[in-house]
Amino acid sequence: MAKISNFRIVLSIIIIIILPSIGLPYILPPSQILQFMTKKFYNIKTLKIIQHTTIKDLNQEKEKVFGEVIYLKTPDLYRSEIAGQPGKRLIVHNSTRTLRIINRIIKYDRESQDLLYRFLLLAQNPERLLERLTEVGINLDKVSLTRFEGRIAYMIGEKKEGSPKLLVDKNLFLPLLFEYGDFLFHFSDYRELTEETWYPYKIVYSSKGAIIEEHIIKDIKVNPPIDLSIFDIPLIRAQFSNN
Repeated sequence: MAKISNFRIVLSIIIIIILPSIGLPYILPPSQILQFMTKKFYNIKTLKIIQHTTIKDLNQEKEKVFGEVIYLKTPDLYRSEIAGQPGKRLIVHNSTRTLRIINRIIKYDRESQDLLYRFLLLAQNPERLLERLTEVGINLDKVSLTRFEGRIAYMIGEKKEGSPKLLVDKNLFLPLLFEYGDFLFHFSDYRELTEETWYPYKIVYSSKGAIIEEHIIKDIKVNPPIDLSIFDIPLIRAQFSNN
């Protein structure tokens, strides 16, 4: 009887140890999640995108729709312009600085993290990306599982509504939602560009709960040659400063 009692005690201890691990799924740390995510875009060094852009006002009463050409180069070069009319709407980002020109007038020229969402989708150094996420306020000590549009996703950051966070698909390791400051970016309609390389054909940018911009890709070229002078902010600023 003593042997049976001892066996039951040992069995009970084993069950107590095993049950929590069965009930609680293992959650990867942020650094590993970002390593898997950046691998999805490892082959994307440059991009040329032709997209339809819809811009709405905060009251959702008016909207503009136009064709736009986007140029991207890893790690942090970006340019968007209305095809054939760069002076009408031109946005250039280089490192941490953004220049915005509307109707040939410089409207914005200073440090900015507004376009960080675009650089999630290029080849990146995971450690550098972790630093950038910290800079926009994401708490990298907080990681949890959540559901988003029927998918299970890793949530990096606080669960509290409005807190900076990044949602990454648990199985595919593709970014689904990025939120910081007053900005929220929703990535969807992922399509395969090349073998094991995917890109979202729809990006929706919201602010304070209202959709501000919607981007739908019509054509995309991976790793085309790009002239770096198109990202030269001092050069571009000089072209428009006399207007």
